[in-house]
Amino acid sequence: MEKITILGLLRKYEEWVKKGQIQFLEKGSEKQKNILNLVNKLISDFKSATEKPGDFSENLNWYKTHQNGRDLWQKLASCALNSIDKESQGNSKLFEFLDAATDFEELLYGLEPYYRDHTLHSLWVYFIGEHLLRDLMPEIHKDLNWYLYNDIELDKSMSPSLVKDSRKKERELCKKINEYRDAIWCLIALCHDLGYSLAKLDKLNEKVEDVLKFFELPDFRRIGYSLDIEHQYNVTQFLELMAMEVRIVPGRDNKKEVLIKCYRDDPTYWLLCRALEKKQHGILSSYLIYKMLGLFGDTSIRGAAEEWGLDDDEAVGNVIYGDILYAIAQHEFDFAYVYELNSLADILIISDELEEFSRYGREMLSREYHDTIAESRISISPKMPKQTDGIEIDILYEVEKHQDLNPFFERKAERLCKIYSLKQNQDEGKFCSIKRIKITATQESEKLAFHLCRDTKNKVYLPKMKFRDKTYKQGEYDLNFRDDKLYVGIKDNEISLKEWFENVVR
Repeated sequence: MEKITILGLLRKYEEWVKKGQIQFLEKGSEKQKNILNLVNKLISDFKSATEKPGDFSENLNWYKTHQNGRDLWQKLASCALNSIDKESQGNSKLFEFLDAATDFEELLYGLEPYYRDHTLHSLWVYFIGEHLLRDLMPEIHKDLNWYLYNDIELDKSMSPSLVKDSRKKERELCKKINEYRDAIWCLIALCHDLGYSLAKLDKLNEKVEDVLKFFELPDFRRIGYSLDIEHQYNVTQFLELMAMEVRIVPGRDNKKEVLIKCYRDDPTYWLLCRALEKKQHGILSSYLIYKMLGLFGDTSIRGAAEEWGLDDDEAVGNVIYGDILYAIAQHEFDFAYVYELNSLADILIISDELEEFSRYGREMLSREYHDTIAESRISISPKMPKQTDGIEIDILYEVEKHQDLNPFFERKAERLCKIYSLKQNQDEGKFCSIKRIKITATQESEKLAFHLCRDTKNKVYLPKMKFRDKTYKQGEYDLNFRDDKLYVGIKDNEISLKEWFENVVR
């Protein structure tokens, strides 16, 4: 497996841009030249820092590198937005927000042990996704799942001619959407953490309260916000767009006609409402760009009961805008129920989980600063999964010495078990399912691993442990996810993963 590094990602992206393989950066265009210039500046920054002796962070000109990264973020976002909508409005407001959020983020580095800069993080997630799609999943890259459903094709009672027309309509729509594929992914990746700093207000309040309690001040007013009644109309439309499914259906009375209609998926709507109530940073990021960017005003939310459906342009727009917003919101869901890897929403989740290697921030007096938590590697097999029984994903984390291996592994295991639901009933479709995910975390001679499997029991590889006067050797055990917690099977009993690590024999 190839190690994912910043320099490696930048050089790969530079090559794709040079060859004109990024759809919204036409070969020979001024946009292409500008992006290449900014990418080269970052390559120079990181190359220079890695070639010098000493820790990486000591050699990196943080201010200069961050400015170069922010310039690249803005230029990429501008190119992607104008590719989707040549008259895109509200872009400058988005860039102003990025500047304001960056200034605010300067205050937040002391909130968490490994708080990272989210402008550069979003760039690395964007490049990781491009690497996954182009290098590891080329067939899926050509034919992504856009959540466009053909109900006519699945209905055995429909006439052959109507099925043929529906398939033609589906191909036409997907072809149009695919023309914006690279721009859609760019916006999803770059904007997925825009609401992160706002979601950390609770942490900020906790720090303030820790100081103010010594003054015994009873009327401390917490920093926060609420959505007023004036916001509810926009919020409703926003949630409906993300929960909407675009479906190809027969006409109500004359079933010889092919229509495109919108249907709300209620389970998705529930997840979105829950995320908004909890003010998760994913849905806050989606809401931010929904309000700022004029292109989202072109959506058409029509109920399924309406006699006439959407025209092709309306359907394409709804798929594009809905997918951008939903992918960003979903990546922070408590429970995502993912069992496939074929859409840009799925790519965002796994790219975000892989990006553990950049923590380029400010060293604080209250803690020792480290460059990274873990180096990442990934393999996906086979490369042509659409004709197979499913894909297998192997992820390897090489955890740095300063980071305790056990909490890192526990965090990854719990998060991925909440995201992926491989054992649920999977519909037979044309897109590949995930057959197995294996996560391995290593640190010098130590190794921890777990397997999430579709067809067999989930397994976990753990260190030696003593529990209730019984010793359990290092090795592989059954892993169960129940009541939102992970349990390790031991003979006729089980113990939580947390308890296992609390009783490890050193």
